[in-house]
Amino acid sequence: MKSNAKFERKMAKVVWENRWKKFSAFDEFLDKHLSREGAAVFAREHCVFARHFPRWFGAMVANCPEMEVRQYMIENMFVEEVKDPSISTGHYESMVDFAVALGLKRDFVYGYKGAIYTRMALAYWDRASRAWPWLEAFAAVAGLEGARGPLVKSMGRTRPMNREVWASLGLRGKKAMAHWHAADEADTTEGGHGDLSLKILAAYADTKEKQARTLEILEESMQVRWYHFDCIGRDALEASRRAKPKKRAA
Repeated sequence: MKSNAKFERKMAKVVWENRWKKFSAFDEFLDKHLSREGAAVFAREHCVFARHFPRWFGAMVANCPEMEVRQYMIENMFVEEVKDPSISTGHYESMVDFAVALGLKRDFVYGYKGAIYTRMALAYWDRASRAWPWLEAFAAVAGLEGARGPLVKSMGRTRPMNREVWASLGLRGKKAMAHWHAADEADTTEGGHGDLSLKILAAYADTKEKQARTLEILEESMQVRWYHFDCIGRDALEASRRAKPKKRAA
């Protein structure tokens, strides 16, 4: 069995290798074909994800006997769904504001259920949060935040999701980019959600068997997330291609 510090690094390596090592279609979209139309594809799918994310923590809270971990998850749910201390809303509503700034109708975003690949990915995390023991569920769900933490970033190339990524779109208004300021503060800084999720897993995966199962789940969950973003990227690339003005024949 590995020490907490060594196990954190092992988890970070597994997360990096399965989430960031291989480039996805979404990476290609951001690097070479960023457009408002493609960003709107991402925004509508990510709004669905953000709407479900705190519910998974709620399901885990009911199954978790550890007060420290419950407190972490409840605080996380509050930031996601009620109010982030760095902005005037929660993460979901600020994500909707981003989608609206890209041209989507607010009522459409509220009612949108997601592309089939989004619904399939959500079904994986929904089942994990409701049916698995809390530690396994936590690895699957909180591991998603761990993927953006400083320890994972130290392993190699990762994909930032912050204001700078979307700056070239020229969105106006305070609300348009508030989500990315808040998300960057919450997940990527030292001591943030990305950092703490791996520390909690290291503290409670206290047997060789639990550590092995945690690594297995992290690998699987990161592969689901990579595939989810690859599918979003393919649709975003297509939206960018369709929006690109056609050259007139000479």
